[in-house]
Amino acid sequence: MESQNQIDLIRRTVEDLFRRIDFKLESLNLEKSEGPDGQEVFIVKIKSDDDCTLLLDDKGQNLKALEHLARLLAFKEANKKVGLVLDLNDFLEKRNSRILELARLVAEKVESSGKSFVLRPMAAYERRLIHLELAGRPKIKTESIGQEPKRKVIISPAL
Repeated sequence: MESQNQIDLIRRTVEDLFRRIDFKLESLNLEKSEGPDGQEVFIVKIKSDDDCTLLLDDKGQNLKALEHLARLLAFKEANKKVGLVLDLNDFLEKRNSRILELARLVAEKVESSGKSFVLRPMAAYERRLIHLELAGRPKIKTESIGQEPKRKVIISPAL
């Protein structure tokens, strides 16, 4: 599927989905990105003045569920996997910033104390953010441990 056709499909799908749940969109913009496996992913940046409390719970689980539905609907129409991520009122961007800040703070603590630190279970995307953020620190190593959905990152001093 051509990129412009894919953009149109994603736009239509997301707009229709939000209309069906009676949620008013002020704006919808798409940014093309590359996923961890090299596939094309579109970040759908949505702005809304509606009350977003229901969709933006603590971990964004409801927004993730809506994102999953959008992916399924787009797949059904395109008959192929469509990479898309929903970001409502910069929730994802703010959440990523908090995760990166946590990674930096914990890394500093590990460097100064010489002790490992285990983070709470996280989604693969969040763990990847931490690994990438700390990859340039020679005194630190990161490792994911455990089984989904309870996989977590350990930040340790490099030997």
